[in-house]
Amino acid sequence: MAEWLIIIEIMMLLRCYMAKKRPVWFGLLVCILVLFSFPLEAYSHGLGYEILPPVNLGSKLVALEVSSSVVPDTNVREISFVLFDTSNGVTIKDVTFFIMAIKQNETLFDVMGQRDDGTFILKLIPGESEQVSIDEEEVNFFGSVLGANKIINVEGNAFNSGGLYDFKVLITTAEGYKNFLSPPIDYEVGISFRDGTYYDVNDINFGKQQLGIISYYDIIEDNISYDSNKRGVTYSMPFDWSKENIKQTTVVHQEIVISKTFGDLMVKSFSAKINGLDISDSSITVDDFSDEDRTVHLVVSQNELLELSEKLQNTSNKIEFAIIPTNNLPLSTVTENGQFKINLSWEPQDIKSGSKITFLFDILDVFLLDRPVSVSYDLSIIYDGKKLFQKNGISTDVRNEHNKIEFLVPDYVTGPIMLQFESLDNNDLAYAVLPVVVDRVSAEQTSIPTWIKNNAGWWATDQIDDSSFLKGIQYLIQEGIMIIPLTETSEPVGTQAVPTWIKNNAGWWATDQIDDSAFVQGIQYLIQERIIVV
Repeated sequence: MAEWLIIIEIMMLLRCYMAKKRPVWFGLLVCILVLFSFPLEAYSHGLGYEILPPVNLGSKLVALEVSSSVVPDTNVREISFVLFDTSNGVTIKDVTFFIMAIKQNETLFDVMGQRDDGTFILKLIPGESEQVSIDEEEVNFFGSVLGANKIINVEGNAFNSGGLYDFKVLITTAEGYKNFLSPPIDYEVGISFRDGTYYDVNDINFGKQQLGIISYYDIIEDNISYDSNKRGVTYSMPFDWSKENIKQTTVVHQEIVISKTFGDLMVKSFSAKINGLDISDSSITVDDFSDEDRTVHLVVSQNELLELSEKLQNTSNKIEFAIIPTNNLPLSTVTENGQFKINLSWEPQDIKSGSKITFLFDILDVFLLDRPVSVSYDLSIIYDGKKLFQKNGISTDVRNEHNKIEFLVPDYVTGPIMLQFESLDNNDLAYAVLPVVVDRVSAEQTSIPTWIKNNAGWWATDQIDDSSFLKGIQYLIQEGIMIIPLTETSEPVGTQAVPTWIKNNAGWWATDQIDDSAFVQGIQYLIQERIIVV
């Protein structure tokens, strides 16, 4: 099969050259890079561009080219189907196509059409209707210069999301509408469109955060979760674990987008599991070359998918992802100009208010394969918008020697602080920030600011009413100021009064007759009964 791939790659060179007038040497370089960047069986399932295996058409060897794109600034997806001669890259004319689209085992539509120019284009348009509508559009002169004379517009709410679309393509005539093919040329191809969703996290230590989950294979299921103890993200999507499907799948590519304000996930590296099994470290890369976010790429190859399928005893119809930090330290990021990487750790690891902490950091040159470099830097420690510490220095270029600063954390500082690196090597664009938490709270811990006791006492003595006190508690929990253990809630049963025992508890707690845990039990009861909604 390698021969036809080489032929097709050479043909692709010709097609690109004729279409874009690029120099031959540039096209040849692209051809070689594409040819040797992937295994030979890579032309298959789940990409945005594919060339299907060649078949005989009379004395010719022809292949089907399927390409896709998203119209800029819209969610409209275009897919083109072209049958071409592999010997010269010329499109076959007078072709009759029958195309059926399937998504998640559901047939969305089928359509048939004759194309004098040999190019069949589908435009998938998001809509509100559950019914799929199909109409044919004549393309103007400029559109025909670019390719097709006609476009099929398909609209419906089935196209509101991305994911994997499977197409069954039958070609019943070619090189003349009376030249019926028996049997017809028969192809099956999968085309993936990016599907993304966002998950809100109310983290105990870093407050409100948002994780982006992006799939380049299929639709992400509504089961995303974040475990603050393990600092791990889990979710799943549909997947056929059969060897037949995997052999048609080049890669499964996922992305987790993390805000750079989420310190627990600013680690140097991540590990991942698929359906409970470890995957290779080479499948995971971290992209820090964005000012606001970092992206964790998970790219699982066909070979690794096959190995996983053999190890899995009871394969489901899902692929379940779990991504967690390899280690909690060091934290790592890249400067805004992309030149330097900064790794940061500290001793002791549990930073407390009023204690001395030693920060250890390395400044590495990204273009020198993360080699330590000696450059000037400005380092500040920021809390609540105010600068607590500042130092100018020259970093070390000794590989096993860290840069160090000692910092006495003020008694009033608790929660996130920012270590701000600026002007590395006297470059204003060499700038980066890493967030660190003081007085870390675990998910099992309860944190109640002491001034809430005053409010509880006023409520117990009717100086403030139920509604005001409950709204205040609800706000404090939602904003992460008051930390309450995770509590399951029951179904709402309408407006409910606050039980007397909870109000009594609040008064006793305000006067130190009961401890924090007893008061928290009352708050948990209110959450469970949905009297307080968080």
